[in-house]
Amino acid sequence: MKISRWILLFGLFLLLGCSKEESAPAPLPPLKKIEVPEGAVGFYSGRLPCDNCKAKVVKAQLKEDSSVVFIQNMVRGATLDSIDTDTLTGHFTMVGDKMTMELSEGKVRYHFQQGSYGSFALLTGAGTVYKDQDGFKAELIKIYINPMRPAGDTAKADSAKPVEDK
Repeated sequence: MKISRWILLFGLFLLLGCSKEESAPAPLPPLKKIEVPEGAVGFYSGRLPCDNCKAKVVKAQLKEDSSVVFIQNMVRGATLDSIDTDTLTGHFTMVGDKMTMELSEGKVRYHFQQGSYGSFALLTGAGTVYKDQDGFKAELIKIYINPMRPAGDTAKADSAKPVEDK
């Protein structure tokens, strides 16, 4: 008799557990479209190919007057003293989605194609996007930064200070 009660009780729990209908979660609302600022002016960082070094990591600042400050770190070995840093200056020109950057009075010239989200992909001499042996593009990625607050604006800085007990 006890076994039949346990079977009956188990069947009842099974039916009650299966009878609950779970509703599917509501679909997520559509996301807002990301707006990318137009224009090439700004800060960029990336990695470019290097013939006589292991890696070339670059930072570039493209200014409103079409001038460029281009800092390149060339890694030649495994130690910190094997990294050479050069700062080059020059100018850039934009024609459509293509950018030409001339540095060191025309001694160094790069050609880029504007990509998505403010990036610039390096172009080969044939005009195709450069890809390394692993298939990755050599790109300069735009670094978006918050505008700096004026020196006199200390409202947020003051609110972050701890309150002293007297």
